[in-house]
Amino acid sequence: MEPADPGEWRVVADEPAYAGWVTVRHRTFEMPDGSRSQWDIIDGSRTVAVVARTTTGQFLLVRQFRPGPQRMLDEVPGGYSHGDETIEQTAARELLEETGYRAGAITVVGSTWMTANASIERFVAVAEDCVKVAEPSFDRDEYGRVLLVDAADLLTLVRSGQLTDQGVVYRALDYLGLLSGS
Repeated sequence: MEPADPGEWRVVADEPAYAGWVTVRHRTFEMPDGSRSQWDIIDGSRTVAVVARTTTGQFLLVRQFRPGPQRMLDEVPGGYSHGDETIEQTAARELLEETGYRAGAITVVGSTWMTANASIERFVAVAEDCVKVAEPSFDRDEYGRVLLVDAADLLTLVRSGQLTDQGVVYRALDYLGLLSGS
């Protein structure tokens, strides 16, 4: 016998708390038992993480300083969707801005929620046949270095825990058939 569904929470209050690099809202929920619980919710638009492979089979990463852990981390290109951009358009724009590469084809292979306390849906895009067409053009307060790694090194990096967006990279590598037998 399956356990009973724990029940939905109902929003009873929602107010802005902070708006900076991220927007945080204080939401108060009525729980299934009638009690109340307040949560900080990270609010924002859709994002995309781009797992990009060049025409030579190498994967593109960007090494950047990350203020949370206060260290350099490698990550796949990506960012927030602007206005009514499609996810494919966002992926193409972010790939070009952060790496200087243009994709021959972009496929959205799924999505996930950024965290359990976020309203931000993070999409996973695979960009294939990428070629360099420009130098990276980072946003204000962004600095980075483009890295090219082969599939084995990318998988090792993901497993090491030293790459952001590990879950989306696993999903993309699975889509590309690069996880079997590993």
